[in-house]
Amino acid sequence: MQLTRRTLIGTTAALLAAGPARAQVASTRLGAAELAVLTDGTITLPGSMLARDAPRDEVNGLLTAAGLPTDEVTNALNVPVLRTGDELVMFDTGAGRNFLPTTGRLPDSMERAGMDPARVKHVLFTHAHPDHLWGALDEFDTPACPNATYHIAQAEWDFWFDAGVYGRLPEDRHAFAAGAQRVLKALEPQLKRFKPGEEVVPGIAAIDTAGHTPGHVSFEVRLGGDPFVIVGDAFTHPVLSFARPDWTTGFDQDGATAATSRRRLLGKLAAEKLHFSAYHLPGGGLGRAEANGSAFRLLPAA
Repeated sequence: MQLTRRTLIGTTAALLAAGPARAQVASTRLGAAELAVLTDGTITLPGSMLARDAPRDEVNGLLTAAGLPTDEVTNALNVPVLRTGDELVMFDTGAGRNFLPTTGRLPDSMERAGMDPARVKHVLFTHAHPDHLWGALDEFDTPACPNATYHIAQAEWDFWFDAGVYGRLPEDRHAFAAGAQRVLKALEPQLKRFKPGEEVVPGIAAIDTAGHTPGHVSFEVRLGGDPFVIVGDAFTHPVLSFARPDWTTGFDQDGATAATSRRRLLGKLAAEKLHFSAYHLPGGGLGRAEANGSAFRLLPAA
């Protein structure tokens, strides 16, 4: 099934009747800091996007056994914000109001959570897909967090600004490239680029989890106590990403690399018993991964 903006709008419009989600959907302590997970809304996708090229009966069997629908999936847009005193560090920025009718809730969520966008010191991007990047600009196409320094992986920047990027994307995703270029160019005076392994800001280092996009990264937060990981879109489904990490989604740019990155990250999280936040998982995306034979399972935060 071809994914277009019209398809997304059609499948998500019904969600508007459910009313706005809670502004802060989850929180946890990281040493002296608080990690608050805010909502930017939701996106509903056709079930065919969940596992590209995987046997449909196997996909549906796992979903049915978990009591989940097989025809579509509604993904949360969880925006983690680290609060230390008056200083805020945000991971991704949501999709903004111009993507879908069900996105763009982040400004309201911040207001209701008592967070001033002017207090955001750093914004760290996992990657530049619309639902993670487009909310970085306000309705006047200026940075929504005006005093922040924005950070993105060099490989991610290089991919979206490569002269051949449109040839590497299906036609229905050309808007992703145009949007990434527009937003990143607007942020460029306040934007820095980094490489995986580097400490992007004090206490937060980038982990290479490429594949979903060529420069996709996760972040390991070390601020006292156990490390905590922001995984972005390395995991996108509460069952399939863990039970079948080798399956790739309809949005993975390089499926084989994405699967390798996902399994490597799951192995680290399970072995070290680390907690994480995932952008699209339910319950604010907070949880742990546990080994389950040759695969894994999600242990949602209590």
